[in-house]
Amino acid sequence: MPGQMTACILSCVGAVVAALGGPYTESGVNGYIDPVTWRHAEPHSSHAVLNPIFRGWATTVAEYSPADQVWSGLGVWNDPTKALGPATGQNFDVVSLGELDLKEIEQGLPPGHITLVFGDPCDPNDRAAIRNGQGYDFAVFENAFLSQSTTLQGSFKGQMLAELAYVEVSMNGRDFVRFPSVSLTPGAVGRYGTIEISNVYNLAGKHPNANGVCTGTPFDLAELAGHLLVVSGVVDLNDIRYVRIVDVPGNGSFYDDATAWVAPGTWPKWTHYSENHPIYDMWPTWGSGGFDLEAVGVLREQELSADTNLDGVVDYQDLAALADAWQSRFGDERWNGRYDLAHPKDFVISGRDFAVFAAQWRHVERWRAEFKGK
Repeated sequence: MPGQMTACILSCVGAVVAALGGPYTESGVNGYIDPVTWRHAEPHSSHAVLNPIFRGWATTVAEYSPADQVWSGLGVWNDPTKALGPATGQNFDVVSLGELDLKEIEQGLPPGHITLVFGDPCDPNDRAAIRNGQGYDFAVFENAFLSQSTTLQGSFKGQMLAELAYVEVSMNGRDFVRFPSVSLTPGAVGRYGTIEISNVYNLAGKHPNANGVCTGTPFDLAELAGHLLVVSGVVDLNDIRYVRIVDVPGNGSFYDDATAWVAPGTWPKWTHYSENHPIYDMWPTWGSGGFDLEAVGVLREQELSADTNLDGVVDYQDLAALADAWQSRFGDERWNGRYDLAHPKDFVISGRDFAVFAAQWRHVERWRAEFKGK
């Protein structure tokens, strides 16, 4: 009877948590694909190929500063060069940023961070630089993974065992602009706790990259266009040479930038969040403490906004997802922001968006056509 009661409690709690899913349902970018189906493939499968949507990867480590000088990564997870080159999907092919404990947080010590270089910063014509094209511009791979069970320690099946990080970009390695983020996780989850990833936006580490699944969290430089450093020309979004990843100790002492974003459920007069939120994830952690970086990949420009699954063609799979989200608003359970295609965005999936979709129907991205021609 006690065992049955525990199972019942966990099931009920899991149902409640599942109902608290958020509006940020963007998919991760596949690190590897099956070249026949163009769907996700396990990295070590015999038919898997590195996703041709990526045109480059980090080439050099400019700086590596883990959480404190005491943390050593146990001699396994403190090699920053593991963040260079393509994603592998291997759980231990990572460099950890370390974890601040409560005393260190109260002392105001900075979280761990790492800065990666793309191409040659001294060559203005180097095509390896990250540029603000259409669609996502780069993706960050961490070794997060989905929980396989619901436990009394705060883990819920299907949610993410995640360690999150802020993401910043720079053209000169000195002046950085941080992506404004949102985190709607309602409270601390503990060292074994999970988060619902649809409650998180613009924080690296929200997509799985372990146990046969290799996906990265995408970022769009266009979202930084209004930042003061960008407007003033200090940071050129078409010449990004540095990406800095900054660990977020997930006890709620660090905050998101939600007031920069429209809040779900405020239709018809869309308004921004009224306040920023504390960020929660697995904390405290140990071993490979804090954010574990595996790779950062530069994406080719996506000319077709209606190719929402990023397989390089606008087809029936995209149409099916559009149908699922049809006539939903930001905050609705069926909402999928990838289908808010028309500009300016109105946070409603309507005929305006279908017109854009129809105009791109059956079109193929150049990068996919080039790959098929090899």
